[in-house]
Amino acid sequence: MKSDAFKLEVNPKDNSQDLFHKYRKFYDSECFLEALEILKHLLNKGFPNAEFEMGQHYYYGNEKLEVPQDYFKAFRCFSLAAESGHADALYFQGQMLLYGIGVVLDINQGLASLNIAANEGENKALDILGKIYHFGYSDILPDYKKAEGYYRMAVNKGYPSSMFNLSLLLENQFRFQEAYELMIQSAKNGFLDAIYYSMTTYK
Repeated sequence: MKSDAFKLEVNPKDNSQDLFHKYRKFYDSECFLEALEILKHLLNKGFPNAEFEMGQHYYYGNEKLEVPQDYFKAFRCFSLAAESGHADALYFQGQMLLYGIGVVLDINQGLASLNIAANEGENKALDILGKIYHFGYSDILPDYKKAEGYYRMAVNKGYPSSMFNLSLLLENQFRFQEAYELMIQSAKNGFLDAIYYSMTTYK
């Protein structure tokens, strides 16, 4: 940890975006002590990017920052960012509620958060909603029309995971040409599941 590479200076005149840029600079320069100090300085200041960033560190754990994995703290950070309409945070908040990760399971609230994120154009939210209606979840029965609708919104934005999932859905409906084209498109975009499926299925 190169903690002495920079001298940390938090200028009171710096706005949140400037400080977040400094955080990135320190992090990329492997000055993790300074990076974490700046990030913590930005928390609870109404700057959702900082809350989301810290939420990710807690969600996955970050050895470089010496931040242990803590789903409860991650959910709290994501929820703070979600209050400001941060689409990525809404996605994480929604899927944590949906599956009860670090929080009491609440399917209805999870779906609500995911739908808000989807309406903001968050591809991961569109994809997970597609999967929910593709395969069903808890008391939610499969609804292929809804699943296809969510997948297509993400596909139209070039999201490879949804190309793959929609291809599987169409294949099960015997719409083989459409399915094949989407699978190849997903593979060309580097989606590993699609590459493997294409190599093992299309010979």
